[in-house]
Amino acid sequence: MIRLLSIGLAALACTGCGSSTVGQEKDPPKKIVLDLGGGVKMEFVRIKAGKFMMGDDDNAPAHEVTLTRDFWMQTTETTQTQWEAVMRKNPSHFEGADLPVERVSWEDCREFLKKLNEKVKDPLKGRTAGLPTEAEWEYACRAGSTTKWSFGDDGEKLGEYAWYDRNSESKTHAVGTKKANAWGLYDVHGNVWEWCEDWYGEYASGAATDPKGPSSSIVRCLRGGCFGSDGDITRSANRDGRDPANRNGKRGLRVALR
Repeated sequence: MIRLLSIGLAALACTGCGSSTVGQEKDPPKKIVLDLGGGVKMEFVRIKAGKFMMGDDDNAPAHEVTLTRDFWMQTTETTQTQWEAVMRKNPSHFEGADLPVERVSWEDCREFLKKLNEKVKDPLKGRTAGLPTEAEWEYACRAGSTTKWSFGDDGEKLGEYAWYDRNSESKTHAVGTKKANAWGLYDVHGNVWEWCEDWYGEYASGAATDPKGPSSSIVRCLRGGCFGSDGDITRSANRDGRDPANRNGKRGLRVALR
């Protein structure tokens, strides 16, 4: 009897062992489309939980990161039309409906996300819109790759995927006009820098699970490079940090759902 009880307790303790998606929906959607009204929509693709090597020799140390829960990433950078549908104003320097919104601070993005969550509360079905963590951003950008960019190491192909200093003519361009990465995300290299949730800080020296950066700092993380960046700056592992109150014509965002 004691032996059977021990076996039962052991089985209970191991429920979910080896699973990285415990407590998630049974059949989560591959895509989510949010209707912002007036024909304006935001599309997201599911990014499955998993492991990857984060960082590189210039953004050291490279270390293994495990993300234990699926999330959904906006397929494009947030556009000016999408921003206006929520905020009723457009702060951008380069104006155009399908251009990425820019000249937005991290704090502006937080206000946008607060209003977005209020606007589409029911369609989110318990999910919350936010900025991606730095780890989520790099994982989604890499799309399973271990190379310099999501498509490989050949810089001659960068122009097929990115707006950067060699082809942008010093301005932003309509989102989604270059090739997507393997997971269906556009403009993860170039066009505008994308704010992340984390404070900027040194990486952990070892493996990490669902990292969220330091508890405090003076700058917030940015990823992806922009239209004025050298190609090397647009690589998957590159990172930058800026004052969360700072607005600049090269900085925008991409929304994540959790």
